[in-house]
Amino acid sequence: MTLAQTPKGIKRRSPDAEPSMLSTLATISAQQQPTKELPLSKKQPTKKQQPTKADKRHKPSVFSTDHNSHTAVLGIDTHTHLPAADIIDELLSHNNEDSNIVGKILQPKMFEDEYRAGQVDAFLLLVCMANNVMFSRHDAVLRAGIVETTRLFVDSARAMAPAALENPSVRNSQALLLLAMSYMHLGRLDVASHYSSITLRALKQLGVCTMDNNDCGDEDGWLNASWLDREQVRRVVWGAFTVDTFLALMQHTAPYVVVDLNGVNRPCASNVWYIGNDSLDSVSYPCEYGREPGDSEYLAALREAKHSGVPWTHNGTSVQLNFAVLGNTLLRSISDPQVTHAHVDRLVDKARRAVSDWLAPLPLMPPQPTDAEIQLTLIVSAAALCLKSVITPYLFARCRAADSELPNLRGELAIDAMMADYISAAHTHYAHAQRIPFKCMPPMFAAYSMTVCGGMFAVCAHTAPTERLRRRFSSIMRFFIDSSRRCTERSLLFQRACDEIEKVSDMARFLPRRLTPGQLQKVRDAVLPGAIDAAVNRPFAQFIAPMAPILRSTAPDAPPVRSRCGIIPLTSNLGAIFGHVWARSSSVQSLSPPDQAQSPPKSPLSYSSSPEPRDVEKAPTHRLTFTAISSLMLGLAVAAKDESFFDFLPTDTECSSLKSILN
Repeated sequence: MTLAQTPKGIKRRSPDAEPSMLSTLATISAQQQPTKELPLSKKQPTKKQQPTKADKRHKPSVFSTDHNSHTAVLGIDTHTHLPAADIIDELLSHNNEDSNIVGKILQPKMFEDEYRAGQVDAFLLLVCMANNVMFSRHDAVLRAGIVETTRLFVDSARAMAPAALENPSVRNSQALLLLAMSYMHLGRLDVASHYSSITLRALKQLGVCTMDNNDCGDEDGWLNASWLDREQVRRVVWGAFTVDTFLALMQHTAPYVVVDLNGVNRPCASNVWYIGNDSLDSVSYPCEYGREPGDSEYLAALREAKHSGVPWTHNGTSVQLNFAVLGNTLLRSISDPQVTHAHVDRLVDKARRAVSDWLAPLPLMPPQPTDAEIQLTLIVSAAALCLKSVITPYLFARCRAADSELPNLRGELAIDAMMADYISAAHTHYAHAQRIPFKCMPPMFAAYSMTVCGGMFAVCAHTAPTERLRRRFSSIMRFFIDSSRRCTERSLLFQRACDEIEKVSDMARFLPRRLTPGQLQKVRDAVLPGAIDAAVNRPFAQFIAPMAPILRSTAPDAPPVRSRCGIIPLTSNLGAIFGHVWARSSSVQSLSPPDQAQSPPKSPLSYSSSPEPRDVEKAPTHRLTFTAISSLMLGLAVAAKDESFFDFLPTDTECSSLKSILN
C-alpha cells in the first residue's frame, strides 16, 4: 500500500451530499451565525501597501495573488466552510514564504498540484489559510484584521477536528498540527498544546514513527511510497514533535506525549525539499547538507550548523541532536519526580557544554551582513537562547545544593562565567535583532526569545550597579517591548511576550538594588529554597515576602567596592539597598554617607525606589512563570556585582558604531 492509497482525510462535501452526524453538527453551528462575516476595521488603509524586500524574495507560486479583488467583505460559506476563491488563492500563495512553517510541513509544489486537482479537503485548507493570514496582502483580510481573520478560520476548522480524529491519517495529522499552530498564534497555548499532543498520538497510532527502521518491517508499505511522500511524513512527525516541545517550553511543563523518533530520519535540507525531486530514492535520501549556490561562507556555516544539530556523545559515539530532542529531554527529565537529581545534574551540565560546542565553531558575522545572514543568525541564536533559558536557571538553582553533582560549577567564578554567557547571548541576540524585523522569523521562536531577553534586561535595568548600565539595559528592554507590540497584529504570541516583559519589569521594582554576597546567599535560599519549578504559579507577593526581614537583620560583611563610576555601597543599609524611600523611614539612616543621605532621588527611569515595608503588601499580584522567576533570580545575582562584571559587553562606542551603520 502506497501513501497515495492511505486515507487522505475528509474530502470536501458537495452541498447535495448526505451529511454525517458530525458534519450536521458543524453545519448547525455555522448556521447559528449565518453571515460569518467580519466587519470592516475602523482603521482604513490610506494608501496601497508597498511590498517589502521579504515580499519580493518569496518564491514564485502558481496561485493567484491578485489582492485588489472585488471581494469587499471576508466571509465563510456555510456549505463549503470556505471563503471566496480569490481569498483562498491569495492566502495559499504564501506557502513558500521563508519564515512560514506551513511550507516546511507541506511540500509547496505538491500541495498546489493536489489543490488544483480538488484533492485537498476543507479542513486542511482552513488551517493552512489560518497560518498564512499573517503574510496576507489581500484587501479583505487587511480590512478585517489579521487576528480576527485567523480566528474566523480557526472557528470554522475546529468543527471539523472531531471527524479528523475519528479517521486518523497522515493528511489529517498535518491538518491537526496546523490547527495547533493556529491556536498558538491566537495566544491559546493550552489549546494548542492539546492539539499538538493529539497529533503525536495519532502519528504513533499510524506507526509512522518507525517508518525508517527496517527492523520493524514494512507492513504499511512505506518502502513503496515515493521519496516526496515519505519526506512529508517525516516532516509532519518532526514538526509535531518540535511544536509540542516548544509549547511545553513556553509553558514550562513536561511534554505530554513521550515518543521515540529513532525510527524516523531527520528532514532533508531545505534546498532539496523545495525542489521536490520525486526521482530520489525513497529510503537513502540525501541527508547531508548541500551548499546552496550563492551562499557566503558565513551563511553556509550557519545552514550546516542548523541542519546538523547539537553535537552529543553517547556511549562513545558522536551524534547530532535536533534542537527539539534536546529541549524535550531536558524538560521531561527536570519535571519527572522519579529521576534523581544526580542524573538531571549531569544531563543538564552536558547539555550546557553541548550548546557551547555547537556555537563555538560558527564564524563571526560579516561587517555588512545580508538580510538572509541576519535572519538565519537570529534563528540559530533564538534556538540557543531557548535551550539556555532551561539550562542556566536550573544550574543556578542546583549549584548551591548540598547534593549537587556539578563539580565544574562550584565556586563563584564558574557561576559568574555561566551568568555572563547567558547575558552575553541575550545581548548578541538584541544586537542582531536591530538589523532586521522580527517578522522575518517564525513567531514561536521570535516571541519566546523576546520574552527571555526582555525579562532579563528588565531586571538588570533595576539592579545593575551604575546608572549608565541601568539606562542601557532599560533601553534594550524597551526595544523588545516595542518590537513585540509592533508584531502583535501578526500573532498574539507577541502580545504574550509583551505582557510578560512588562510584568517582570513591574516586579523588578520590588527587588533590592544592591546586595552583599552574604545577603545574596540568604535571600536566594529564602525565596527559592528548592527547584525553580516549585515556585511556578505562586503569587509574586509570596515570593518576595521572606526578603525584607533578612535585609533588615543582616549586617555588612564586605567593604564598599570602588567602580569606575565611584563607590558602590555594598552594605545592609536599607537606603543603599532599596533607595531613599526606605532610607527616610529607617532607623539606620544615620549609617548612610552624608552625600548619599541628602542626595535627591534619581530619575524614575533608572532609580525608581522600592516600596516601604508596609507597601510590600501592595506588590503586584502576578503569578510567576518560569521565565519570570529566572529573570528575577538573575536580577538578584546582578545586584551583588560591580561594574567590572559587565566587561564582556560591547562598549558604548561599539554600540554607537552599530547604530550609525543601521541608520
